[in-house]
Amino acid sequence: MTLFATSATAQGDSSPRALGDRAAEKIRAAAAADRIPERNALIDEALALLDRAMAHPEADAQSLQRSRYDRLLALRTRESMEEAVSAWESLEADGLEPPVYVTVAAADAYLYLRCPEQAEALYERVLERQPGRLETLQSLFWARLEQEDFSGALATIDSLVEHPEVASGSRLHRDGRITAAMGRGYANRLEEAIVRLEALAADHPKSGAATRSLATIYRWRGWSRRALELIEPLLAQTTESTDLRLLHAALLRDLGRYREAGRILESLYETHPQDRHVQRGWADWRTRDRWSYWSHGEYGESDGVREFGSRDRAWRMRLSAPWVGSYLQPYLRSEYSHATFPEGEAEYDRIGLGLDYRRAGHRVNLEFHRNRRGADEAGLTAAWDWQLDDQWSLATRYESFSTDVPLRARGQGLDGWKTEAAVRWQAHESLNLRLGVSRLAISDGNERDAVLVSLGHRPHVSAHHTTDGTLDLYAARASQTGGPYYNPEEDASLAYVIQHDWLTWRRYEHSLTQRFVLGGGAYWQKHYGTHAIGLARYEHLWQVSQHWFVHYGVGISSRVYDGDRESRVDGQLWLRGVF
Repeated sequence: MTLFATSATAQGDSSPRALGDRAAEKIRAAAAADRIPERNALIDEALALLDRAMAHPEADAQSLQRSRYDRLLALRTRESMEEAVSAWESLEADGLEPPVYVTVAAADAYLYLRCPEQAEALYERVLERQPGRLETLQSLFWARLEQEDFSGALATIDSLVEHPEVASGSRLHRDGRITAAMGRGYANRLEEAIVRLEALAADHPKSGAATRSLATIYRWRGWSRRALELIEPLLAQTTESTDLRLLHAALLRDLGRYREAGRILESLYETHPQDRHVQRGWADWRTRDRWSYWSHGEYGESDGVREFGSRDRAWRMRLSAPWVGSYLQPYLRSEYSHATFPEGEAEYDRIGLGLDYRRAGHRVNLEFHRNRRGADEAGLTAAWDWQLDDQWSLATRYESFSTDVPLRARGQGLDGWKTEAAVRWQAHESLNLRLGVSRLAISDGNERDAVLVSLGHRPHVSAHHTTDGTLDLYAARASQTGGPYYNPEEDASLAYVIQHDWLTWRRYEHSLTQRFVLGGGAYWQKHYGTHAIGLARYEHLWQVSQHWFVHYGVGISSRVYDGDRESRVDGQLWLRGVF
C-alpha cells in the first residue's frame, strides 16, 4: 500500500517517486491533525505535490497510477467528496482495480453524498478482499442504516462487536459498542440504547464518544437539561469536537438559549463548511431568518345540526416573520369558520397580530385581534408557558373573545371570554400526564367550567412503526341551562384513542407516513344518561423537503347530544414550511 510507505527522500528530490512520497507523508499527517485548518493546509500541499508528480516528464504508468490513488484519498480527507467520486469513476472507467484504502475512500465519499447503495457495494468489495479489515464494518453499518435497513445494519455492527479478533476493551471494540447502541437509538429502541450507553460510560469514563452518545439519547427522550449537564465536563475539556458542539447547540436551542446556540452554529459553519452535519444544522438554524407558514383547513358533513351544523368548514392560518433579536417573533394569524343551522347561517372570521417571546424555558404570547366581518369585536389573547425542568411544565391562557364559543351561539350574536391553566408531567417520550382546567364565560351569562385529565403512553415503537394511546377523562358544568346552542347542565366523558404511525417510505428529508386513528368511549349527560362515542381517521403525512410538510386525512365520528346521535364525516388538510 503506497500510502503507508516510509520515505527518507530529501526535500530537494523532485522525481515523481519523491514527490509522491512527500505527498503521502502529508496525507498521513493531515489524517492525524486535530484542527481543520491544519488538516486542509496539509492536504492542499499534498495535492500540489501530486499534481507536480503527475505532470512530471519522467512520470511513468506506475507513478501516475500511484498519484491518482493518493489524490483520491487526499480529496476524501479534505472532504471534497464530489471530486473524490469523480476520481473514482475515472479509475473504474480505465479498468483499474485500486488498492483497498482507495476503495474505502471512494465508499466514504459516496456515503457522504447520500449514495448509500454505491457505498454499501464498495464496502462489501473491501471485505471480500480483506475480511480482516473489521473497521470497515462500522462504515457498512452506516450505509445500510441510511437505506432504512435497520435489521441489516444492526446485524453488521453486532458482528463487529462479537468478532473473535476484536479484543475486548480495545478502541475498535469500544467504538463498535457505541455504534451498536446508537443503532438501537436510530431504530427507536431508546431504552435499550440508554442501558448500553450507560454501561459504556461506566466502563470508559474518559470516553467522550460514549458520553456524547448517551447525551444524544437523553435528548431524544426529552431530557435536554439532563443531557446538557452530562456533556458540560466534556465541553470544558475540548472545543474541537464537531459532533459535541453540534449537540451542545441543539441542547441550547431546546432550552431556549438561542443566542448561545446561534454563536456555536455560526462558528462551526465558518470552520467546517463542508461537513454535512454542520451544513444541515446551519441550514436549519437559518430558518429563523426566514418566514414560516402554517395552515389547517377542514370540511365536515353531519347528519344532524345540533353541534356542528350542516356543511361546516373552517380554516386557520399563521404567517410568522423572521425572529427578531433571537427571542422575539411577530406573526399574523387568521381564523374562519362557517356552518348552517336550522335558524340560519353562522360565521366567524378573525384576524390577529401577535408576538411570541421564547427564552430559557419560557414562552410568552400576546396577540391583538378583531373580527373582519360581523360583530365588531376587538380583543387580546395572552399566554404563558413555563418548562420547569425535563419533566414538569405549566401553561396558562386568557382569550378576551374566545373562538371556543360555539359557532351556533355566535350566529345568535353571542361571544365570550375564556381562561385556562394546565400542568403537565412527562416521564419521557412514551409517558405523560396532563391536568387542565378552564372557564368559558358566554355573554348570555352562562359560564362553563371544565376539567380534563389526559394520560398519554406509547405501547409500541420500532424503526418504522409507532403506536400512541391517549386516555382522556373530561367533565364540565354550566352555570345556567338553555340557550341557542348545545349547553348540557353537566356532562362527562371517558375515551381512549389509539394512533398508529407507519413510516412507509423515507429517503433522507423525504418521507411518507400513514396514520391510523381509532377511538371509543362513553359520554354521559345529565338527564340523558350514558352513550357510546367513537371516531376513526386515516391520514397521510408527507415530508416533501427538509422544511416543508403536507398532511391530509379523512375521518368519521359519532357523538350524542341531548340523547340524539349525530355522526360526522370530515376531510382535513395541513400545510407548513418556511420560505
